[in-house]
Amino acid sequence: MYGQHTTPTGTPLTPSAGPRSKTGLIIWFVLQWIWVPLSFLGRLVILPFITASDLLTDGRFDAEVLRVLFRPVTRWVGPARFAREWGTDPRRWDAHMNRLCDVALKAYQEQRQGAGSFHGWTYLRYGSEGNALLISPKDYRGLPPERIHAIASSRGLVARSGGPFGITLVPATGWRSNLL
Repeated sequence: MYGQHTTPTGTPLTPSAGPRSKTGLIIWFVLQWIWVPLSFLGRLVILPFITASDLLTDGRFDAEVLRVLFRPVTRWVGPARFAREWGTDPRRWDAHMNRLCDVALKAYQEQRQGAGSFHGWTYLRYGSEGNALLISPKDYRGLPPERIHAIASSRGLVARSGGPFGITLVPATGWRSNLL
């Protein structure tokens, strides 16, 4: 089911994290109420040291530090995500992938309008790899690669491997020219 499916350039998509076990989902849903806040607070405590180190070594603040701070928050399983991961209805995963594509399209539109690079919550939540929005494997764990390609292409995007970090969604019009 999660075999080596390829992108239009022939490179395999990064496999999803696979469906989570129901037991694991329940355990995480309960433990997250303790772990995520503690992890966030711990990262908040070390943030000034990381920032100072960053400023002392290269003289500028790197936004990646904020991504490290908010990483525990991205692991949060809210009611919608819980329902999506608990059930076996592929329509919920399709709807979620459509939302991810909408986020990607909005980010590219803002980038084209002069923002330069990804910014705000989109960058903190998803990150980027060069000019491409990076989607973590846990965000498409219920979708086989052929569905990812079908949904992305229906929205004018191309999904390609982002290495071990997930997949990238790039506009189909820019796929051949400047994103290879």
